[in-house]
Amino acid sequence: MSRSSVEIVPIHDRRGRERFVRFPWLIYRNDPLWVPPLIRSQLKTLDPQRGSFFRYGEAALFMARRNGRDVGRIAGWISHRSNSYLNEKAAGFGFFESIDDYEVAAALLDAACDWARGRGMEVIRGPFYFSMDDSPGVLIEGFDRPPVLLCGHTPPYYARLLEQYGMVKYREAYAYYADLDMISEVQHLPPKILRVAELVRKRTGVQIRPARFEDWNREVERVMYLVNTAMGSMRNHVPMDEQEFRRFVEELKRVIDPELVFFAEVNGETIGFSATIPDINQALKAANGRLFPLGWLRLWWGMRHINAASLKLLAVLEEYRGRGLDALFYVETAKTLLRKGYVWADMSLTAEDNVEINKLVRNLGMRRYKVYRTYYKYLNDAAAAATMHP
Repeated sequence: MSRSSVEIVPIHDRRGRERFVRFPWLIYRNDPLWVPPLIRSQLKTLDPQRGSFFRYGEAALFMARRNGRDVGRIAGWISHRSNSYLNEKAAGFGFFESIDDYEVAAALLDAACDWARGRGMEVIRGPFYFSMDDSPGVLIEGFDRPPVLLCGHTPPYYARLLEQYGMVKYREAYAYYADLDMISEVQHLPPKILRVAELVRKRTGVQIRPARFEDWNREVERVMYLVNTAMGSMRNHVPMDEQEFRRFVEELKRVIDPELVFFAEVNGETIGFSATIPDINQALKAANGRLFPLGWLRLWWGMRHINAASLKLLAVLEEYRGRGLDALFYVETAKTLLRKGYVWADMSLTAEDNVEINKLVRNLGMRRYKVYRTYYKYLNDAAAAATMHP
């Protein structure tokens, strides 16, 4: 298929997937803030025979070419598991990369939309990888700092290309920054946060403990239960697939610091947890997408010099919300980060409609330093006329 001078080439084999995975090096070759993904990991993710997503979903990969040169890429995907749970006909698009040319971007988006429409889908959302929680959105604010682990980095013109195509904002998510050099000691945290943390200890009898790697499987089960239970009321939340989640945490296990993962317990019952992860992106940048032959050495060396950590997940059971447990997790995390000599901390990503958490983070003195935006587009007039929730 083609749009004027742009040729859209469907990708079906390993050689094509390798072109697909390596294409971003063209877009970001002059961008010092970009962190290259690990090539082998992405090849596995995109391989229908090996990628865990394909157990319950399907995807189509497309490359855009002009005058014999690759100029863009996109993936359209459908999670049948999510659609069944949410009772909707929704597709996603992701892995979107394009030169700054609307004709190229439109041809790519046409390909993803036509593919999804041909499978009976009514709406498409993105960009995400293969779930709405994986590298969501294009960057709207915060082009002056590199991304932390599990966050994306895109050129400023991506939002313009998507909106010119008719994509409408779906939601935004925020990343927050804290300069730990400005704190130096836990006692320098905002007094209100310290008071709340102390009060919650006394009133609930909560005990905070670090993760136990020797009890890894049970700890993973606790996290899955807490996340699925605590986030069940969030917009379009789909319970995590156990196999997919275990694959995800196994990949992170080698960089997780158990002293930065906390569980809250009351009378022996686990009621909440938080996970802060060293910013491995600082080390991955030096590997340039390859772990062989010298990538492991560069990664090992880079990990010795990581000076930031990112709070990625915090979940509290509903009956314990509003009691200050969030503040207690933040205080315990700050105490450990300072003891270990971290220079700054990130918290990402927080949905714009999570008013309570965004307010608490600002009260902690953290500042918003990145904004990511995702989009949606109806795929037929009937779906738009029905004013379905995007």
